[in-house]
Amino acid sequence: MNKYIVEFIGTFFLVLIIGLTGDPIAIGLGLSILIYMGGHISGAHYNPAVSLAMVINNELDLRGLGLYVLSQLLGASVATFFVITLGNNDFSVVSNTENITNLLIAEILFTFLLVFVILNVALNKHLKGNQYFGFAIGMTVMTGAFAVGDISGAVFNPAVSFGPSLISIIDPQGYGGNGSSDFFIYYLITGVIGSVIASYLYKKVII
Repeated sequence: MNKYIVEFIGTFFLVLIIGLTGDPIAIGLGLSILIYMGGHISGAHYNPAVSLAMVINNELDLRGLGLYVLSQLLGASVATFFVITLGNNDFSVVSNTENITNLLIAEILFTFLLVFVILNVALNKHLKGNQYFGFAIGMTVMTGAFAVGDISGAVFNPAVSFGPSLISIIDPQGYGGNGSSDFFIYYLITGVIGSVIASYLYKKVII
């Protein structure tokens, strides 16, 4: 149970930081802190794409995947409520381009990079016991946000999109009238594709 609680807490604060700051540096450093906080308990996924990668690499079973993803989606949803409560009524997770092809390419590329970095620094036996894994992962997210934030929104995590999307469905005329639900399917698809490509490349080539 502890690992699911940690996944909830980690995803909650990740989405809270994203919603309240929108700052790539704060997001990257915040993620690094959260990874060091929960890595020894749950593995600090905070992202369904990462949990999927762990299933593919035999670090998590399908039941565990379901519980991890449920914890992450709940954390993201509660965090979205607090973001709105704390004053960001415009919190949305949407593409910054009308070119859906560019959105898909940007999200797949940097979700791939994120998951590939995570697998290498967290699972690779040659780097076992390293203390820089959290920093490496956080900096990957920060770099991706600077690189494609103006194109795709730099999500790389379906859970981040889920909370605002849920609110926009529940309350389409109120706080949730932000269009997030229109883009959730894209972030889900790119999350899965990026994760699968990174996982199989790592599993078949790197190990």
